Amino acid sequence: MEIETTTCLSLEHYQLIQLLSEQYSMPMRSFISALIGFAAEIDLMPPTTFTCLTYRKRGTTWKRLHLMLFADEYEFFMDVRKVWKMSLARVIEFCLDNILDEFLRFLDSKIVEEDYYTDSYRYRNYCFEFCREENIQTGKFYWGIHPEIIQKTKNVTP
Repeated sequence: MEIETTTCLSLEHYQLIQLLSEQYSMPMRSFISALIGFAAEIDLMPPTTFTCLTYRKRGTTWKRLHLMLFADEYEFFMDVRKVWKMSLARVIEFCLDNILDEFLRFLDSKIVEEDYYTDSYRYRNYCFEFCREENIQTGKFYWGIHPEIIQKTKNVTP
């Protein structure tokens, strides 16, 4: 299932994403998804609570970007927004301004190390669970492989 959403980026950021996605033979949506997934995985931003979302700075030229996201990507983006307290456009801007160089080094190392298949960079290690603890409804989301899966793979003997 795909979910359609729209965001606005500065013209400079839009052109940068367009250029890099062409350079790495990735659709723009895949590049953005991989970039945000990479940023979440390296734990760049500490969680923020009880504050409003922050938005991009006003007064620049914007370009509208339509994104068709997989359902898990959409949920992941919404959780990143909640935890980082940023709009999606601000999240993308933040990632481009703060981790782009590190992300590109990561992509370049993957091209050298493995067969180059860009769809494999889609962030897939996202899951969530809901449960009741002492009669309180709780939810957990994991920006990585679930700890129980890691533990099970450690206990398997070849």
